[in-house]
Amino acid sequence: MQVSIVTPERTLLCCEASQVLVPGTKSPFAMLEQHQAIISSLLPKGEVVITKPDGSLVRVAIAGNSIVEQHDNVVSILATQASVVPAE
Repeated sequence: MQVSIVTPERTLLCCEASQVLVPGTKSPFAMLEQHQAIISSLLPKGEVVITKPDGSLVRVAIAGNSIVEQHDNVVSILATQASVVPAE
């Protein structure tokens, strides 16, 4: 599935993913291919974890008002602020 993370300044990330884990307002949840369509608010501060098809992980810190929308294997995350967390 395709995932993109967008802030008011730029598109931070656009890549293929096999799973996307987000910090939902009520609880964290993961989305896989063919996931039921969903729109959700996200915690004001948290981390999105993207698992790429090769198994590698990309971590993105988000802050401020954020939402996620998923439909037709496209995940869009709109965040006030976002930055890629360096790999350890």
